[in-house]
Amino acid sequence: MMPEMDGYTLCKKIKTDERTSHIPVILLTAKSSQNEQVTGLEQGADLYLTKPFSTKVLILSVGNLATAQEKLKQKITKELTTLNTQPAGVAAEAPINEIDKAFLEKVMNLIEEHIDDPAFGVELLSKKVAMSAPVLYKKLRALTDMSVNEFIKLQRFKKAAALLQQTDMTVNEVSFTVGYDDRKYFSREFKKYFHMTPSEFSSKSKN
Repeated sequence: MMPEMDGYTLCKKIKTDERTSHIPVILLTAKSSQNEQVTGLEQGADLYLTKPFSTKVLILSVGNLATAQEKLKQKITKELTTLNTQPAGVAAEAPINEIDKAFLEKVMNLIEEHIDDPAFGVELLSKKVAMSAPVLYKKLRALTDMSVNEFIKLQRFKKAAALLQQTDMTVNEVSFTVGYDDRKYFSREFKKYFHMTPSEFSSKSKN
C-alpha cells in the first residue's frame, strides 16, 4: 500500500540484492490473514507483525533479531578465522542465507585469484564485486565484523599458512606469493595472526 511498490516487493528487493541481503526486515502491516503472513515470510521477511501491535513486542523482537545477527556474525567469523587448508568457501552448514554465502565465497575467490598482487586492495576488490567501497565495507562488517582490509589480510595469511604447511617454499617465497614484497613486514604481521613467526610455524607444522 506504499507508493510505487508494496512492502512485500520492497522486502524481496532488499533480500535478493547482495548489497542489502544481510539486513533484517520486519514487516509491520495491517494485512493479517495467514496467506498474507506466508507471503511476507516467503519474500524473506525476518518477522511479520500485524496491527494493532504491542510496542513492547516490537522492541523485544528487534532486540532478538539483533542478538541473532550478532551470534551469526560470530559463527561466520569463527569459521573464517579458523585455519584450514581446504579451498576457500563457507561451510554448507553455516547458518547464513544463500545470497550472503555466495557473496562471501565470491569475495574469497577473488582474493585468491589476485593473492600475489600487492596492489589488490579495497579499491580493486570493490570494482570486482561491483560495489562502492563504503557499501562493501558495511556488507563485510555486518557479516564478519571485519573491515575489507582485515578480510583481505586474513585470506592472505591463511594462504601463507597453508603454503608453509604443505610445501617446501621458503618464507621469502611464500611472502611474495601472497602479495608481500617486504619479508620483515610479512613476518611481523603473520605473527600477529598465528602468534609465531612464519619460520616457527613452518617448523612446528612439519614436526
